[in-house]
Amino acid sequence: MHYTKKILKLYVLAVIAASATFVACGDSDTVAPPPSFESSSSSSDILASSSSDATTGSSSNITVSSSSDALSSSQIPRSSSTQSSSSEQSPITQSKEAICGDMWCARRDRESRVNTGFDAGFETSGYWFDESDTEYQTECSKITWEGFDNRDCTFADDCFADMIEQCGGICVTQTLVKRDQVNNLYAGIGFNVAGVDEQNKRIVTDISELEGLCVVYTSDTEVYLEMHIDDVSNKYLAPDFPRATLPQASTPVMKDFTWKDFKQDGTGNMRISGEDAAKSLVSLMFTLKGSQDASNHFNIMSIGRYGTCRTVANVDSVAQLSKSPFQTWHGSRDFEIKTGYDNGSKTSGIWFSIFDDQQNGASSITWPIDPPYDNFSEDSFDSWRMELIEECKGICAEYNLDKFQFPDEKDPFAGIGIIIAGEATDPANNKAYLTTVDATNMGGVCVSYTSDNDMYIQMGLGDKKDEELNYALPIVSIPASKEVNTVYVKWSQFQQPSWYDGDKKITGAEAAKSLAAVHFLAHGKSGSAGKFNIMSIGPYNRGYCYP
Repeated sequence: MHYTKKILKLYVLAVIAASATFVACGDSDTVAPPPSFESSSSSSDILASSSSDATTGSSSNITVSSSSDALSSSQIPRSSSTQSSSSEQSPITQSKEAICGDMWCARRDRESRVNTGFDAGFETSGYWFDESDTEYQTECSKITWEGFDNRDCTFADDCFADMIEQCGGICVTQTLVKRDQVNNLYAGIGFNVAGVDEQNKRIVTDISELEGLCVVYTSDTEVYLEMHIDDVSNKYLAPDFPRATLPQASTPVMKDFTWKDFKQDGTGNMRISGEDAAKSLVSLMFTLKGSQDASNHFNIMSIGRYGTCRTVANVDSVAQLSKSPFQTWHGSRDFEIKTGYDNGSKTSGIWFSIFDDQQNGASSITWPIDPPYDNFSEDSFDSWRMELIEECKGICAEYNLDKFQFPDEKDPFAGIGIIIAGEATDPANNKAYLTTVDATNMGGVCVSYTSDNDMYIQMGLGDKKDEELNYALPIVSIPASKEVNTVYVKWSQFQQPSWYDGDKKITGAEAAKSLAAVHFLAHGKSGSAGKFNIMSIGPYNRGYCYP
């Protein structure tokens, strides 16, 4: 395999997959990022799950329920063991599971900040704060954060990390205090969706494209998930915000809500639907409401976009690993891959095709949508890439495997790869080459895919190193699957192929220290053909792959 030649054809063959300061009973609008949580690595094995496996719960005893537009149990994959037809290592299922949404999951992320996807650029979105009925009297309803006094928690304290360790979520006690002439008591926690600006003003954003939300929680009594919009409108809306009901749940339960499920009760001075509120949203609040003394223990464990709360296998071991800058890519919603390792060239995250032609094979790939060969421009190819991703909900292609004069001990192959760090140009010959980066803290990779043939996930180390190793690069075999299959693979699970008998050895862990690309290669007998679709890719450490 020789990749530089393919990269020089990039525009023909590539696809760019290119908060609150805690206060006792008052000001909850000041943003203060909580500390991050890092811990040591884990030695857990590769794991796999398939979307074709239906379940009505998980081994974590999480109940799945929903509103009118339900996420059916068949859409929540359970983890299952997977056998490969290859002699290489196969994915191994872990029994530890949790249901996690894509924005934030306490057991997976071990951090408190919610990745809303709508930060306005000030890095102030997703930080938890509390609000209560402090405007009426000094003696007020309140929020008590589990495990620490919010008045003493500073940026340097691991307040939330300790809480998440103890509760498996953000857990609080919501206390309503009855006072004379005060009927609308409330106490809640929440986060700003887009954040606040430099003047500490909450930013309005449109998140209607998400269709709705899913949450995983426990609560001693009924609480509400409220949509708060711009400050001016909130004065007319209060206390009748569009809201969805979270019923009492003594054990973790998952609820899925579309924007239509957020409704008012008619007691306010302004009418707005959940769909319209989603177009001018400021914050999301989990609120206990009433008119009498009350106390409630509430634990929010995960939140995500509608339909993304699903089973994540071996979440405990994954969550303990260090954080990677690589952001999980989902073809269902993302165009550009953000590896976090770009060398400054802005060429990381580019998809490119790989064939066996450098080893005298004649395999090929056919894209489902013809690239604009006759109208070469960056804009036209960007449009083609976006159209391809939208069509496939990933990167998909048909392949034909043709051995031709390929070595007998090897299967012909065809596939795609992703550039991790980016390209550079050799001044001696003006040729492009891939630079490498230490990607150890990725821990490995996760991928959601379909393929008619078995596939290799292969670690590319750049042209020079690849040639030195006679292209016997560390690989893991993943099985053919017509249903969407998701696997998590550690770097330590990658090994050089069994046919290699050379003296230049390298382990997956060693290769991760100088990684140039990750390849996804369909392989099999000469003459075979089929389709593949790479639908999601991310890091093993805290990655969250799903179709």
